[in-house]
Amino acid sequence: MSAKLRTLIVDDERLAREKVRRLLETEADVAIVGECSSGAEAVAILRSQKVDLVFLDIQMPGLSGFDVLREVGPGSVGHVVFVTAHDEFAVRAFDVQALDYLLKPFDSARFRETLARVRTRGAGELEQKMTALLDHLGARETYAERMLIKGSGRLSFVRVDEIDWIEAADNYVRLHSGRDEHLLRETMNGVESRLDPNRFVRVHRSAIVNVDAVKEVQPMFHGDYEVLLRTGTLVPVGRNYREKLLKTLGG
Repeated sequence: MSAKLRTLIVDDERLAREKVRRLLETEADVAIVGECSSGAEAVAILRSQKVDLVFLDIQMPGLSGFDVLREVGPGSVGHVVFVTAHDEFAVRAFDVQALDYLLKPFDSARFRETLARVRTRGAGELEQKMTALLDHLGARETYAERMLIKGSGRLSFVRVDEIDWIEAADNYVRLHSGRDEHLLRETMNGVESRLDPNRFVRVHRSAIVNVDAVKEVQPMFHGDYEVLLRTGTLVPVGRNYREKLLKTLGG
């Protein structure tokens, strides 16, 4: 690696690029070699010159951050720090043991922590992690195994298989896991798309249940049903969701 970290900033938002640049300009061992507003621009630069460190946004029009890595392949890019405003991408970065990620909005202390990690990582470990990352990106799309919860300045995880059911709660969804409850800033449609449909089924516009948590389906008046969970909780079943529920349960 060169004396200075040759660094590329990739983000489709101008203000986000400016923030990263300002923070990098105070670092004596960093040389900014370029800024890109699209994945296509990033691919062109990474193919044409040596880059030691990339701050890579994930969700961009055209090529995403993950697409950029697929295009250039291992060995064409140095350390990669993912930048994202979306929790689910942070989870994906954790799952493949990526070098680091910055969850927007981040502060200068968190940014310096990331740079410290970059400086202490060896080239051999980098190559191994990048290869593992690209293998993962090339694999079949998988469903979430964990949900990332933000609260009180901390990040924590809830395993998906420990969730009994999920309900809408204004601009959030509430995850019920045994006696515990966790608020996640997500829509019902958004969280449903991340779950394995063979394990979780929508039973109401405001409720999703874990199939393994279902103890029985109870008929009500006028052809309505409700689901009794192993925790003793009763969840109403909307008429438009009844057939799908029974099919998923094998009924």
